[in-house]
Order: sequence, then structure tokens, then C-alpha cells
Amino acid sequence: MSDQREGISSNEIHYEYSDAVANEDGCDDALSQEMGESPGGTKIWVPKVDSKICPKVGDVFSSVESVENMYRKYGDVAGFDIRMGTKKLNSLGGVQTCYFVCSKEACLKVHDVKESGRYEVYHFIEGHNHMLYCSDEKKFTRSRRQLDYKDRRNVYHASSSKVGITQSRRMQLAMNGGLVASGGTARDHMNFRRDIMLFVGNKDAQMLTNKMSKRREHCPEYFFEYKCDEKELIAIFWADKTTRMNYKHFGDTISFDATFRTNKHAMIFVPFVAIDNHKKSVVVGASLIRNESVVNFTWVLNAFMKAHGSQPQFVITDQCAAMKQAIPIVFPKSIHRLCMWHITKKVKEKICDHLAHGTPFKSKFNKLVWNVHISRESFEDKWNALMDEYGLRGHSWFEEMYAIRESWIPAYFKEYPMSGLMRTTSRSESINSFFNVYTKYWNDLVYFLNTFDDAIESQRKEHCSLEVATRTTIPKLLSPSKIEAQAAKVYTKTIFFDVQKEMNKAVWFCGVVEVVEVGEKMIYSITHKNKNSEVKATYKVVHDVRDESFECSCNHFVRNGILCRHAFKVMLNSEVQSIPEKYILPRWRRELVPIELMPAQVRYSEMDVEKQALINQAISMFDLIIGRVRNDKGALTEFVNQLERLGDEISADVPILTVTEQKRNDIEELLCVTEPESVDVLPPTGVRNKGCGTGKRLVGVSERVSMNAKKQKRLCRTCDKMGWHDSRNCPMKGDSTN
Repeated sequence: MSDQREGISSNEIHYEYSDAVANEDGCDDALSQEMGESPGGTKIWVPKVDSKICPKVGDVFSSVESVENMYRKYGDVAGFDIRMGTKKLNSLGGVQTCYFVCSKEACLKVHDVKESGRYEVYHFIEGHNHMLYCSDEKKFTRSRRQLDYKDRRNVYHASSSKVGITQSRRMQLAMNGGLVASGGTARDHMNFRRDIMLFVGNKDAQMLTNKMSKRREHCPEYFFEYKCDEKELIAIFWADKTTRMNYKHFGDTISFDATFRTNKHAMIFVPFVAIDNHKKSVVVGASLIRNESVVNFTWVLNAFMKAHGSQPQFVITDQCAAMKQAIPIVFPKSIHRLCMWHITKKVKEKICDHLAHGTPFKSKFNKLVWNVHISRESFEDKWNALMDEYGLRGHSWFEEMYAIRESWIPAYFKEYPMSGLMRTTSRSESINSFFNVYTKYWNDLVYFLNTFDDAIESQRKEHCSLEVATRTTIPKLLSPSKIEAQAAKVYTKTIFFDVQKEMNKAVWFCGVVEVVEVGEKMIYSITHKNKNSEVKATYKVVHDVRDESFECSCNHFVRNGILCRHAFKVMLNSEVQSIPEKYILPRWRRELVPIELMPAQVRYSEMDVEKQALINQAISMFDLIIGRVRNDKGALTEFVNQLERLGDEISADVPILTVTEQKRNDIEELLCVTEPESVDVLPPTGVRNKGCGTGKRLVGVSERVSMNAKKQKRLCRTCDKMGWHDSRNCPMKGDSTN
């Protein structure tokens, strides 16, 4: 250390017992600093570092960033943090004077040299009024605790995957080799999650619409529409290119149901669901609405029509009154069906315990209402007989369900194509559960859209894997029949197995008992047997040899889109060599929807593909080299030294952003949004839907009664009666106090 440095002279500070003082303070690196005392009695700590990295008055740098990089490196070696202090700008907007400081004493001051356009150190104070960090303590400095992009990305994706901050950081520590190798505390990680929310703030609705607008600019097939009420977002609907293609091929039957607690504004998420050619659920549209009103559902369905241009054959919903009114307004040609499961599950609540548990009423009721072969007249006769048998004639709920029987009993939909494809909203329930894996009630709207994209990508990846499996594998044939071989070539793998099952049962469980020739038509009587070879029913199959048609009285093809075992029995008996084309529905064929595996951010130009490829390549190369040199300490040391030299070269060329600027850039890149210049769309306020403000969903009266029925009754000391309450919440408690 030189005897004379700017701001501190050797005769002003008296150094005493520097090594001993350092050891007493528990610092193993005792020679890294000297402690002295100024004439005023203030203790001063001066770091002892290599003179090559120690700043000197008169040093010249090409930019302020270079100065900051040099001083940060010096501070890291010396054992203290730095921050930028005062900065003065010239008339042209450039930096004229800049201070870098540490606590109150040490500082570095630079100013620009107009003749050369460079920056010169004109003032440097080396002494500190606090102890410096030793080698083992440097990991606790503020600079070492700063989160880098990798840490911030981990926080974001962990939150998107509903993994807690503490748990995700614990996993990151284990992967990175412990505390020394990981930046930031758990609180720092939580603070970054908070910073994301603060960045979005009350601008998330505007960010959401801006993001969708940019997607539409890049992909014209991307459809979205929204409506506001005094700037507040009331409803929004969107559908991308793949979603619209899914509806084109599989939109004959759709289901939609509302799900709650997916975002912090309590907007209701309503996904529209169909069944694809692998019998998997696919989303054919999605919306967010403020509340379940007729106006909002009508608007959403109109937006749905604009996106797809046609009405579905069937629409399956629960008994929501608003949906019931909105559907006929927008879909007048569609058949609105109610979910059978939602209706049948209420039976237990509507009857007494004796009927529910002491009689076969529930079994008979379910067998009747779920029967797909019964005629309308037969259903009505058996319903009335069942009501009379158990004394339920005139029961208000059963009378109400009978009055709307045409909206939920399968017997009334037998003649409609694909009526058996979906009879409940279980597909919607499943999709809601699927999305809830990704979404959380604290998500803002733009965060919700990103998690929605992740869920959709996962769904489409599964669809693509099934397409690949169908194209690259040959299913095992159970017979030498050419019909079976043809089915394996035209159908997806899932549908082929259904067809194969019908063909196999045609051989083993069906028999021809009678053939009647009427003109050019052959009428077959086919027995339907069970596993015990007992005849359950007999069906008529009409084979018209003129157009090779096969019509069965079981109506299986109309309901499900594939031929039944009875028709296959006739085809095998008549030595038909192939399934007629009219019986191979396009919706069950393979390779209908080309699925791009690229992430949504790539498709919408929200991600730089080349940059991401280079990042992945750099990470891969780094991991490869580490794997090779990890057991050679000398080679590992040289590798680290080369990285440090490369880091210095890059720092000289690439501008160093402030922590605030870097954090902002990281948030914008992770969210794939920029801060809007103006806010014309605001998130809704004052929304109170199911589950608002609580971690649990609201429980209805009927469900509460059913739940209480399973509990054991107890004696209440207030009313002296057995019940499901006690003296704290007794209904008589209020009366007793009057």
C-alpha cells in the first residue's frame, strides 16, 4: 500500500495491532485489511489488495460502465459493497460526474474529459468506517445476494407451476451445490415474486389485451375479443389457430363449465371443451367473465360464434340458469343438454334414508335414466311405474326433473348423430381440474394467460405423442380379416381399439338367428349375448346390397360414430371386405390437426428462437466441460481463470445495467410483456364470486345437509337436543339471550 493516497494520508491514521484485531473479530483472512484510528477518534479500515486492481487518481476509462465494473471487482476482492451515488448529466444528456460510494467514507469520483470523451478518476478515498468482509463472509454481501437471471427465472417458473418459493429455492440450492453457489435468500426470492406483481400492478388487464393484440398481428388466425364497462374489463374470449382447427373437426359436441379462483380479480374462467380423434379432451375456446350473468354468457357465446362461424350439434352444461337462457339466444340450432351426473348425484339428497339405503330405488333409477336403448314411450311408462312403486308421485323435485326429461334423458336423443359422445360435463370438470394444476388465485391476468399457455402446450404435446404413436406403430390384429386391417390404417390407435373390440365381440358374443330377404334388403336378427352366453337382447340389422348400408336397431353408429358388433357380424357373414367409406367418420381419422410442438411464445414471436438456441447451447457446452474437468483440479482452475478473463472482456464490451434496470428487463422477458404507455383497460373491481376471499369454495345448503348427514350427532347443552351443533352455534342461543 502506498504511503500517500487521495483523501487519506499516512500521518492521519495510526495503525495498531492490525493482525490481532482481525483475529479477534473472527476473520481468517487477517491480512486483508488494516485498522487504524483517525485524529478524531474514528476507526478506519483500509483493505490490503493487489495494487493492480486498486483504483488510483488519474486512471482513465472509456465509459462509466467500465468504471463501475472496475470498482465492483475491487470491492468484491476488498470485501465491501458499492452503490452509485450522485450522478450529474451534461447538456447533451451524457454523464458529467458520477460518484460510487460505500457507506459514508469510502468513495470513488469520476468526471468526463471533454477532449478525449473518456472518464477520469479525480477523487478516491480508500478508508472505510466499518469492518470489511472476510473471504468466508463475502457470500453474505449484498452484491453476492443479488439474484441473477437464472434465479429470477426459477422464481417465475416455480410460481407458474404452483411450487412454493421456499421449496423451489431449497431444490435450487441442492442442484447448485449449497449456499455458497446460490445467490439470494428465501426472502430475496419472495421479494422478486412481489416485484413481478408490483410491475404488473393495476395494468394487468391492459397488458393482457396488448399481448393478445400483438399475437394477432403476428398470427392473423389468433382471435380475441373483449368488452369493458367504464374501462373495467367485463369479459374476454380468445381462440388461437389450433383451437379453431380443433373446433372445425371436433366441434359437433362441446361442453363448458365455469371454474373459480384462477386469478386475483376473481374473474370466472370458462373453457370450452370438445373430444378429439383420440377421445381426449381439447379446448376449443376460453373466456374470462366478471360474473355468471345472462348478458355475459350471451356475449361470450357470440364471440365464440365469431371465432368459429358455426353452431355445435350439442351443448352440454350443468343446470346454470344463466347458461340455460343464453344458449338458445346464440345457438338456436343447437341442442342444449344438461349434465346427467349433476342431476343423478342429487337423488340421494332428495329421498329419505330408508329409500336411499334400505331399498334398491337408486339402482333402479340409475338403470332407467342411463339406458341408451329404451324408447321414449317405454321410458315414460317405467318412470311412472317407479314413482308409484316407491311413493314418489307428486314429489316436487322428481316432477321437475320429469318435466325437463327431454334435456337430459338419453332416450330423447337416440336419433341425433354423436349423441352418445358426451352425456355429462365430466370433460369440463376434468379440464377445470387440469387447469387448476397451473393456475392459482393470486395470479394476475397476464400471469394467468401464461399459465394457460403452459397448460395448452401440455395438452397438445399429449395429442402429438398419440399422433406419433398412431403413425409409427402397428397395432396387433386379432384376426386375418381385411376389415380389421383396413380399420388399423384409417383410424387413430384409440378408435381402432374400440372398433377392434366390436369386431371381436361380433365373433364371440353375437349370433345370426334369422335372415329375411325383402327385395334387395337383407334383414338379420342378431342375438346379443353376455359373458355367460346368455342372450340379453336381439337386434335387427338391415343390409341394403345396393349401397352397402348397414342399419342396426341398437343405433350405435348414430350415437358414437363407429359401427356396432351386430353390423360387423352381418358384414363378416356376408364376406364384406372393407368398411364402407360413409361409416368412417372424418372426426375419427388420424392426422387431422397438425400440432406444432414449438412453445406458444415462439409461435407468437414472443421469444427469440436464435437467442434461446444459443443460450441452450452455451449451457450445454458449459455442463459438458464441467463434466470433463471436475476431477482434474488443475484443469478446473485453468477453466475458471479463462472464464474470468472472458468475463472481463465481455464486461468491457457489454453495458452493465443497474440492478433495477436488469430486474425490469428480466420481468418483461419472463412475462413477455412491456409496460403499457397508457392504461385504457382496467381489471374489474368489487367482484364477489364463489370462493372469493377464502381458501375454500362456498358450500351450498344441500351439500352441507348431505355432509352433516354423515357426521355423528351430539348433545347440545343449550337446547338439550341431539344434532350437528353445540352450545356455541346453537340456533336457540339467540332466543335464550332475549
